[in-house]
Amino acid sequence: MSAVAYLACSVAAAIAAGCAVFVLFSYAVAFVLRPAPRPGARLLRAAFVELLVTWLVVPLWPLWWVIGGFYRAAEEGVGIARGRRNPIILVHGFGMNRTQWWWMARRLRARGHGPIYGLNYFSLQSVDRSGNALARFVERVLTREQATEVDLVAHSLGGIVARYFIERLGGGRQVGRLVTIGTPHRGTNLGRFGPLIPSARDLRHDSVLLQDLGAVRAGAAYTSIWSRADAIIQPPESASIAPEGADEIFDDLGHLSLVLSPRVVDVIDARLRA
Repeated sequence: MSAVAYLACSVAAAIAAGCAVFVLFSYAVAFVLRPAPRPGARLLRAAFVELLVTWLVVPLWPLWWVIGGFYRAAEEGVGIARGRRNPIILVHGFGMNRTQWWWMARRLRARGHGPIYGLNYFSLQSVDRSGNALARFVERVLTREQATEVDLVAHSLGGIVARYFIERLGGGRQVGRLVTIGTPHRGTNLGRFGPLIPSARDLRHDSVLLQDLGAVRAGAAYTSIWSRADAIIQPPESASIAPEGADEIFDDLGHLSLVLSPRVVDVIDARLRA
């Protein structure tokens, strides 16, 4: 085996092992923290699927500069939103980038949604800085599409970034709908494992940012899609947006698995058409 091939195999093995450790750790914590009786079999199935999905999504991470920036709608291309539907901006979660939307964006495009834009931002920075990055991106999309509103679809941390933009930066005037997927609206216990990471601190249950956001909304219609088998949001009920918005709840999907679920696409499709 050549040195290059050996290095490639070593990197691939390291990535696969790292994904496995992360998924197993998160589900071990979830199992311990769940009140009795614990849903053991359901969590084990969700963990297995989550590992497969993680192995599928994470290798795409380095390709963010060529994947996920823009998706035309299936039938009309650029400008479909004018007079019909809002442009859609996809906001990724913690540690990810816009490549995580590669599958879902194509499913939404095939159903006639678009144009669809993928935002990249540095997810380790504080939510307020990421919210300002989203604000600048929204302005560029509105200018390009000659539109007055966008719809936001956000995963995990991205949902908090979107809410900060809407509720604290005046984005309620520019956003028609916000659909969050696996977003810890009331925080997550896993936030305590990242004390040196600004965005992780912002996701703790007792964070100043989440207390400041509270249950306020400003203009946009909110939907929260979440799962009781999500090991990252602890407890999973922290992802609820009710009664300020609508909840769509699943029982068997992990944190990243939500983004690759046809059932979740069905919900998003319906919400964007509402």
